[in-house]
Amino acid sequence: MSTPPRGTLVAPPNRTWLVEDLATPQPHSSVRETDTRTALTRGLSEYLQDTILVDQVGGRQFKFYNVFQAWSEPEENARYPSAVVYASGAGSYDASSFTPSPNERCRLPDGRYAMAYAEFVQDLMVEVWANDPTERADLCAACEDAFNPVSFMYGFVLALPHYYNLRGTFAMQSVQYMDTEENAIRRYRLATFVLKAEVPLVRLVSFPGAKARVRLDAVGTDVIVT
Repeated sequence: MSTPPRGTLVAPPNRTWLVEDLATPQPHSSVRETDTRTALTRGLSEYLQDTILVDQVGGRQFKFYNVFQAWSEPEENARYPSAVVYASGAGSYDASSFTPSPNERCRLPDGRYAMAYAEFVQDLMVEVWANDPTERADLCAACEDAFNPVSFMYGFVLALPHYYNLRGTFAMQSVQYMDTEENAIRRYRLATFVLKAEVPLVRLVSFPGAKARVRLDAVGTDVIVT
């Protein structure tokens, strides 16, 4: 069994995990528990739930007590730090670089093919809840590290076993502190990250097996095979 990377917990089977080497083979599966939009929010929330956040400068470690997949009321975030992952605005389907066609690399054990028709692109919000400004700043620094966990690319790639075992790509776009007088009185210190997320839109398709047909035509003493 391989050793899990530093800063991560051992994820249960069929749970999202961080791809640390893009060359690692990852066969597709027939499992689809969600649509594309939910596949991305679920993947990101599971990644945050299963990751020990480490501030590489200060050395402080964090573990989210709760990571919700939809916006929640402040009272639900009873334990801090907590986070909420949700989609913002409409997602888009970009089919410009896709020509659906069967590919042996995308063939499943049952003979069907996982065919990509478009790339689904969605902005995701990660709302981080802390109790004081110092904790929030340290937590945001740790999140910035967690959102750039590898050295070969900006952002990160997650394996999504719940969506055909495909890979989703995530990259930070912006961050904002959400301070109001009411939140300050309640000791709510919020920060919101915006990440661009992408995953292929896939369908499972079957193609009937091709059967060769041979026709023999006798011409004099010659036999012509067509």
